[in-house]
Amino acid sequence: MWDTFFSPIIIQAFVIGGLSAIAFGLIGVFIVVRRIGYLAGAIAHCAFGGIGVGIGLQYLATLSSFAVFQVFVPDPMVVAMIVAIISALMIGVIRMVSKEREDTVIGAIWATGMAIGLFLVEIVPNNRSISNYLFGTIIFNTKEDALSVLLVSIIVFGIVFLFFKRFEAICFDEEFARLKGVNTAFYFQLLLVLTAITVVILVRVVGIVLVIAMLTLPAATACRFVNRISSACILSVIFGFISNCFGLFISVCFNLPPGPVIVMVASLFYFVTLIITKSSR
Repeated sequence: MWDTFFSPIIIQAFVIGGLSAIAFGLIGVFIVVRRIGYLAGAIAHCAFGGIGVGIGLQYLATLSSFAVFQVFVPDPMVVAMIVAIISALMIGVIRMVSKEREDTVIGAIWATGMAIGLFLVEIVPNNRSISNYLFGTIIFNTKEDALSVLLVSIIVFGIVFLFFKRFEAICFDEEFARLKGVNTAFYFQLLLVLTAITVVILVRVVGIVLVIAMLTLPAATACRFVNRISSACILSVIFGFISNCFGLFISVCFNLPPGPVIVMVASLFYFVTLIITKSSR
């Protein structure tokens, strides 16, 4: 068993899990405090639609006789990133200017993204990868995946560090921040774009179905202990790191699917801390 743990594939999985905790730990706190988990859910399901489009393009490339089309067909995750960012911008605009009921419009986008993804994945012959995108493939990721997770974590950390006060302001009191001259619309859109990027990276760890859980559970757990966003960000990253590593450890020991186990560990942390903090008051 110890030989398995020290194999390059498992070590790489632990590295990816640890690095991803930085991105979803930081963004998760703002999502929880701002109470926009439903927006993150809509973005995640639109990203799945992007995955379906990417898989469809790859299939068309195999049928095409044009060499140029075959060379420039992007990876499904690249398409998912583009679609997620576009959907984040659309959702932000809809939330600010739409005269329709906001929850209805966001729900329609959520359902449409998932439907497009499922439809395109289903019609592609001999496609066996849908479960990988739904429930994650952290153990089977490549070195390129690890580098992409590292890059995204650096980008998220850098942007959060630079604009932390602005994000904090729009989360606690958007109206007051607007009166103080903060461009709240821009920073809210930026937060949604960072959420979109983080969602796509999380797909590699736990999959589309469980991505919202990992964006909210470590952050919600951290917020049970502290009132400052800066402290919550640090604790959220720590809880996310522990959930990823411990969940991966259990899944390897008992040959279980890593994504669901990671989320169950994060859920256990949350409910235990919920009981502890409730009983101590």
